[in-house]
Amino acid sequence: MSYLKDVSTGLKPFSPLTTEDLCFECGELITAGAVRYDGYATPEELKCLYLHPSCAAIVGQRLITDGYPNRR
Repeated sequence: MSYLKDVSTGLKPFSPLTTEDLCFECGELITAGAVRYDGYATPEELKCLYLHPSCAAIVGQRLITDGYPNRR
């Protein structure tokens, strides 16, 4: 994960799974800072998602809530 002050000028090592100016969580336009989550897509490539910082916190909490009780 990386924080980008400006999604239009940040380093982009991986291609986005969706448009980089739309938040993957809420679908709204990202106009300022963004969190980029780099994830596995295929053995040959990585894809990334862009989220508002507040939406990234929501997604992170959901992952913890869903994953932690079922970790074993």
